[in-house]
Amino acid sequence: MSKDYKYLFVSIKPEFTEKILSKEKSIELRKVRPHVVSGDYVIIYASAPVMGVVGIARVKHIIEMKPSELWEKYSTRLGIDKQRFDDYYNGLSRAIGIELDSVRPLSSPISLTELRGVDPSFHPPQIYRYVTSEQICSVLSRYFQTLKDVYR
Repeated sequence: MSKDYKYLFVSIKPEFTEKILSKEKSIELRKVRPHVVSGDYVIIYASAPVMGVVGIARVKHIIEMKPSELWEKYSTRLGIDKQRFDDYYNGLSRAIGIELDSVRPLSSPISLTELRGVDPSFHPPQIYRYVTSEQICSVLSRYFQTLKDVYR
């Protein structure tokens, strides 16, 4: 029986997408835990001014712990300084990290215009959203034969 993978579409500031694509940052921080598991896909969308899909990755692991514990254990992999980390999690008792694996940059971003060419009502998520593999494959098809080919 084959696994039905989920596709998590995340909006990330360009300064952090660059760090993810260069492998300087391997854990994406979130305040809300997404419903994904190891092996699911993450579609990396760089917010303004880029406004396009810049890469794809796999979920290695979801980390959930107190912000202070997350910083202590993983700070060198977060791509953010302590002040910004503390500001982001200010007043929260739980921090979420999406540990990324098999990060693949695209040769050029897939623009918001192109995404809307497939789905005119498409809006990048504020936090994240789930998309179907058919939607993703139709948009990414000019870059990859299939997503499975990328991760052989």
